[in-house]
Amino acid sequence: MTDQRRWVLRLAVSAMIGVVTGLVVLVLEHTVDDILKEIFEAPVWVPAAVVAAGAIVTAVITRFLSGNETATTEVYVEEFHRDHPALEPKHAPGRLLAAFTTLASGAPLGMEGPAVYTGSVVAGLVHRRRPQLTAETHHALLVAGAAAGIAAVFKAPAAGAIFAMEVPFRGRLAGERVLPAIFGSAAGYLTMATIDGVKPELEVPLIELTTGRVLGSILLGLVVGVAALGVIGLVNAAESLHHRFPAWIRALVAGAALAGLYAAGRGMTGEPVALASGNSVIDWALQPDHAVAVLVGVFQLRAVGPAVSIAGGGVGGLFIPLMAAGAVVGRMFSDAVNVEDLSLYVIVGAAGMLGAGYAVPLTGVVFVAEYTGQATVIVPALVAMAAIRVVVGARSVSPNQLD
Repeated sequence: MTDQRRWVLRLAVSAMIGVVTGLVVLVLEHTVDDILKEIFEAPVWVPAAVVAAGAIVTAVITRFLSGNETATTEVYVEEFHRDHPALEPKHAPGRLLAAFTTLASGAPLGMEGPAVYTGSVVAGLVHRRRPQLTAETHHALLVAGAAAGIAAVFKAPAAGAIFAMEVPFRGRLAGERVLPAIFGSAAGYLTMATIDGVKPELEVPLIELTTGRVLGSILLGLVVGVAALGVIGLVNAAESLHHRFPAWIRALVAGAALAGLYAAGRGMTGEPVALASGNSVIDWALQPDHAVAVLVGVFQLRAVGPAVSIAGGGVGGLFIPLMAAGAVVGRMFSDAVNVEDLSLYVIVGAAGMLGAGYAVPLTGVVFVAEYTGQATVIVPALVAMAAIRVVVGARSVSPNQLD
């Protein structure tokens, strides 16, 4: 087979992986969203009971049905650095079920972890059917699957492609995987968009760019960097608990803690700001008239909640949870510098926390541009990322990234 035909085949398979991943993610996301809607419309005590029970059920599923492993982005990062596929497809149903119970119970984690895992498994299945494929092809298909997962969840194909190439490393791209990433991401996005429609996930008023706002974004980057150090530290500490305590103890404690965090958030805001991935928190941060003490409290809830869920064995991603925490930091900064238009700094704060948390600055910038449909956020987000890098350095929530 000529090199040209080999590339055409690789790209075609990348697109197929994207379609399959997009369909799986579509079903999972819609089911979780429908369940959460019912939970949050129920009497006020129901979400607390459900999230506590969800932690215990997830622990049982992880122990007996998923080989004691989880469906997260870390699986993709670890698999990326192997020469041959090691993912066991037989564990995929159990791992996705554990992710489903985590997310559908309202735990403060995101959909992108299971989505990236799904893409990785689909890519692994292709390689297992064709074991003669080279390690280079394995990596290319793996990247395509991960990119498709991000693109399908967030309808952000460019960010999906960049994230899949950027997240295996700290501060650099796996550039040789560009085309498979683009094809997989585009296919995942088109699959989701064809069924769900095309519109920005977060609609905000048109943002005007001025020199003062760009300079303000640099200062905001330093603030977000300091906050990110705390968030990263909490997640890393949570992951270190996995081998210190039995799973059932961690699940019980985490379930009770999440119920308590939910009650605290409900008491402060009247809304379930401590639960679910955090999309609603970004919208909440854009609303006027929040007291400083409430903003500080919500940031603490959104910083602690995902770490608690991870410590208890929760299965999910940190993409939107990081952005939610960053959005609240951006809102506090907006109030501190007394700007009328809250949108820019809230969005830049969200992008900055995402970029800092996973050490993926380019993903953070491109993602918020796609997420909001506004290119004017790119320059402020870029300068904020530069400032964040000075503060955070190479730290990350991912223990499997390579420098």
